Amino acid sequence: MENVVLFDLNEIDNKRNKTLQKSTNLIQKAKHSLTAKELTLVDFMVTNVKETDDDFFTIETTIAELNEICKFGHGGAAHLNTEKALLNLANKGFWIELPDGVKTIGRWLDKPYIKNGRVKLRLDSDLAPYLLNLVEGQSTRLFFMDVVNLKSIHAKKLYEYLQSCKPDNEIFLSVNEVKFLFQKEHLEWYRVLPYLRKAKEDINSRTTMKIDYQTVKEGRSTIGIKIMHSKKKSDFID
Repeated sequence: MENVVLFDLNEIDNKRNKTLQKSTNLIQKAKHSLTAKELTLVDFMVTNVKETDDDFFTIETTIAELNEICKFGHGGAAHLNTEKALLNLANKGFWIELPDGVKTIGRWLDKPYIKNGRVKLRLDSDLAPYLLNLVEGQSTRLFFMDVVNLKSIHAKKLYEYLQSCKPDNEIFLSVNEVKFLFQKEHLEWYRVLPYLRKAKEDINSRTTMKIDYQTVKEGRSTIGIKIMHSKKKSDFID
């Protein structure tokens, strides 16, 4: 598919070590069906948005560089999987509830252009209210390296949600809210718990965040979880 490509590792590290900023409302209220790879690709594109930007600009790169930055692997299969993920992103949307209670659908990615391993990408204009000209106190800053290191969509979603909340504060999430976050509304709680446990394990071992939680019961029934998160004393480096 592609010949072996040598990269400037310092440049790759610089791109991994960026932060990105999203509207807190997008993180907490949007319902989407992205895979772990697709969400990482979206977040990579968001790392290219500057706080002073008034519009989205086209990102030109290669599939090979995307795979290197995002740790997707190498070779023909990795190339095809990333190409497929980009094409899927152009067809996927997300549900979001606006401040006035109206629900609408937005898109992630404008039409991608892929040729001979090179790719042109642009975030969809639907995302502009959630990524451009963000107001302090209504946005969330994420560490892209943390996003890259998390391989599960459930861990990524929980990490982003907790990052959007104040650290060192106890957060209550009802059973239904956890199910909504993981898009497991159809499952019984005991079947959701393994996803929650694995997400906690991955976040604690792979990111700059440390989390813990305990279940909350009324009588014999679980009604939710109390969860705490904090920044580790020393940053996670990989």
